[in-house]
Amino acid sequence: MDKANKNYISLILWILALVFIGFSIGYLTKPEISAWYSALNRSSLTPPNYVFPIAWTILYGIIGACGWVIWRAQAFSQLSFIKTLYVTQLILNWSWTPLFFHYHLTGYSLICLLLMDIAVIMIIYLAYARIRAVSLLMNPYLLWILFASYLNFYIWQYN
Repeated sequence: MDKANKNYISLILWILALVFIGFSIGYLTKPEISAWYSALNRSSLTPPNYVFPIAWTILYGIIGACGWVIWRAQAFSQLSFIKTLYVTQLILNWSWTPLFFHYHLTGYSLICLLLMDIAVIMIIYLAYARIRAVSLLMNPYLLWILFASYLNFYIWQYN
């Protein structure tokens, strides 16, 4: 197998891994969506429930592709910090779901989201000069988690 094919396979593995982890975490929350979440006061801007798995599948694909690009980037002064921010935002991302859906800690989950917002903004800013694809690809993710922050804030405020 030549190097180009190995690269594409590693990219696909990054994407599939992130989508699988996201799906697994989301699957664990399914009972809470029909029981706890559906009874909450939610913003009128809250999308229908079927939108979330579609959006997150696309976003986890983007996040996986970004991780692949980050770990293949040639060394530069900010790269190790960008890697740290990437891992940090992933841990925050994966922590949000149990905080919100399992433990019903809407305030702590909001803090988690706000920290995630900051980490992703920093990745976008720091990656722009040297790994622009990451900077551009992370923008839809940032817009979604900013929207999620609003939705979480609304729930925290009105429940």
